[in-house]
Amino acid sequence: MNSTKEVVNVQFQGESHEVDITNLTKEERIFVKRLSKMVKIDKRIDPNRIPRHIAFIMDGNGRWAKKRGMPRTFGYSEGVKKLITVVKRCADLGVQVMSVFAFSTENWNRPKDEIDEIFRLVRENLDKELAEYQKYGIRITTMGDIAKFPDDLQEKIREAVEQTKNNKRVTMNLCVNYGGRADIVNAVNRIRHESHGKMQDKITEEQFSKFLYGADLPDPDLIVRTSGEQRISNFLLWQMAYSEFLFIDEYWPQMDEKIVDRCVVEFQKRSRRFGKV
Repeated sequence: MNSTKEVVNVQFQGESHEVDITNLTKEERIFVKRLSKMVKIDKRIDPNRIPRHIAFIMDGNGRWAKKRGMPRTFGYSEGVKKLITVVKRCADLGVQVMSVFAFSTENWNRPKDEIDEIFRLVRENLDKELAEYQKYGIRITTMGDIAKFPDDLQEKIREAVEQTKNNKRVTMNLCVNYGGRADIVNAVNRIRHESHGKMQDKITEEQFSKFLYGADLPDPDLIVRTSGEQRISNFLLWQMAYSEFLFIDEYWPQMDEKIVDRCVVEFQKRSRRFGKV
């Protein structure tokens, strides 16, 4: 047994912890030391007031690339790499759900080569990062109609959802071929179908919500849009009823742990009254 005590400092959910690693195995020591090297969590964050669900509109990938003299597809390549960074930070903070607006129903209007590159990057991300998602306890879910995607991409997405379904640390909800209006219309059609075309005289908000995509997820507490644009772009129109909104100037490929922390700090400054005094 090692006679010299070895202690490292680990930040977790805004608090500092001294961890004695003296008698841990080599693998355990490596893991704890890696945690100690993480970007420290902003001390202003109250660990008791963490938003349950943060939704990101990942905007500005193409503009970020063009400003650097690169093709727009380079921006998407760098942007998709930020998924693992941001979802890990959300997990470290104690956020339960992170949603990302990855591909909207309107994005089909973009050039075909750009769409194909986005699809390729999603495939590549799921191939390269799935083991990391598993290791970090990340559950992958989707919102949107993936049936319109290429068959192999549909299969990749379904495999990722299936393989991570028992992970409980944080949910990464991919909004793909998703639009808020389409979500609501789809819910109405599902209700009509299940009622055999005979709509009920009255339906409650709670009943209606059960027919929307992601019905098992809490509504977003915070919606963050990158790139400085200040609009919602048909994202989570029903679910955002009491969300806080934050529009930041950084482009999505610039996202890092410190920016995520800053978003949470800003959220915690807000007074959420939900119609009350």
